[in-house]
Amino acid sequence: MRSTALAASALALAAGVAIAGFSLAQPVVRATARAAAPSTILPGYWEYGYRLAGIPVSSETKCLKPADAEQFSRGICTRRYRCDYTTNVVKDGKIQLKGTWTDKKDRVSPVSAEGVYAPESFKMDIHIKTISGMPLAGDLRAKRISAECPPGETAAK
Repeated sequence: MRSTALAASALALAAGVAIAGFSLAQPVVRATARAAAPSTILPGYWEYGYRLAGIPVSSETKCLKPADAEQFSRGICTRRYRCDYTTNVVKDGKIQLKGTWTDKKDRVSPVSAEGVYAPESFKMDIHIKTISGMPLAGDLRAKRISAECPPGETAAK
């Protein structure tokens, strides 16, 4: 049971950062490509939930500022990892990520995600292999609730 709880937590963390506005991966991008990057998701108040093996694990709401929405196309990652993507495609309504996450102890976990997005919603299927080799699969579904965040809500940092 503990293994399942840890697996669910790992997937929830991986999926949640996709719109949480945490430190996202910074792949090398040419200046011309950066200037021409199309917009992806819109800032505002977002609701998202994620499932592990089809079972709902968690749901949250987040207030995203414009900079957080711009980070969407750079890939998912947390501050606890170094994220390297050999595939990082976020354009024309489709998401495809493939690469590795390396923790502070230099342990590597392969990760991939694929899905679709629109300015006010997105869906991703996420596949991770833990450092112990356990494969995890889950999904993230998100939708923008409103353009404005409720009073007292602050943008993700």
